[in-house]
Amino acid sequence: MKKNVTIVTPRGFRDVLPGEADWREALKARAMEAIALWGYEPVETPTLEVLEVLELGGQLGKAPFKLFDSDGKLLVLRPDVTIPVARMVASRLATSKGPFRLRYCQPVFREEETHKGQSREFTQIGVEFIGEQGAASDAEVILLLIDALKACGLKEFTVAICTVGVLRELLQYLVEKAGASEDWRRAVLSACHRHNLVEIETLTKNSQIDGHLQSVLLRLLSIRGGKAAIQQCRDLVEEIGCSDGLDELARTYEIIEALGLSEFVSVDFSVMSAFDYYTGLVLEAYAPRIGTVLGGGGRYDNMTEAFGRKAPAAGFAFNLDRVMMALLEQGARSEDVLSMPACKTVVVDDKTPADAFIKAAKMREFGTAVRLVSPDRKERR
Repeated sequence: MKKNVTIVTPRGFRDVLPGEADWREALKARAMEAIALWGYEPVETPTLEVLEVLELGGQLGKAPFKLFDSDGKLLVLRPDVTIPVARMVASRLATSKGPFRLRYCQPVFREEETHKGQSREFTQIGVEFIGEQGAASDAEVILLLIDALKACGLKEFTVAICTVGVLRELLQYLVEKAGASEDWRRAVLSACHRHNLVEIETLTKNSQIDGHLQSVLLRLLSIRGGKAAIQQCRDLVEEIGCSDGLDELARTYEIIEALGLSEFVSVDFSVMSAFDYYTGLVLEAYAPRIGTVLGGGGRYDNMTEAFGRKAPAAGFAFNLDRVMMALLEQGARSEDVLSMPACKTVVVDDKTPADAFIKAAKMREFGTAVRLVSPDRKERR
């Protein structure tokens, strides 16, 4: 007897139907072409990774999907691509000199709470620049993200940047000099990774540190603007000597400004990724009227060393689905970027079917899309 089964996909997963799939394919191609023009080579990493290996690279953020294989190894569906690429460079490319400019377009998997209704599988387009450091390499990553988003057709967006060095140095100062506990420091960092400014304020006001230093921490996380915001941060923390990364950030911003692209960039010291492996520059991309981050990234100079090869690194990744939401919000139409050309038809006669295939093949040689149809279905797409 046939079971009464409701035909559904798992929560957070979905089918992509032909019209949308064609639009996605076109956007992927445009973004990857824009990145390739900077000399970045394509790579692919496994869908499944060994959990204990991946955890060497840092905190994995959202609880990932885990399973045991037949060898008894605990595996995980990759929750991001940065750590697998770092593992690959440190192990598989150990004898290559570098630097490595790598690009990818791959699905990632993250667990989400049921009530949030968010996707648990989405496509990331991103880059990893491994083997160089400094303002020029940081600027390259930021400018690449701007190029990729513009290539997708986005007209309104902002890339918010800052350095995690100041916050981490300040929190360490509060532990060593102001009586804050190590547990408190970890709690504040955790709240920062979750973008929970309300929790940070509560933790700060309930701490044992004095009111002035409480104010310094909370004011730091509220600083945002252009070049002046970097100086504002410097003035705020100068008295306690917590200015790690500010000189590099200022030089990075100057490069972007010199290229006339500062309209797409803002300095925001509340920016903090859900991943804890960033060591300097951090960045997040936003679009108007989209209540979530399009993508993010930054500098992670210590990660590859965890896999056996020390090398500075920086990169970004953006969520293709969220970029598509932003495009729709900005009035874009899938028809404007569809990769599939207008499709013509060739009728397949039962008596000479091979002739129809030959005719269609010749048309395709000249770039014309052709669909074969039976004599009683001469519809055109």
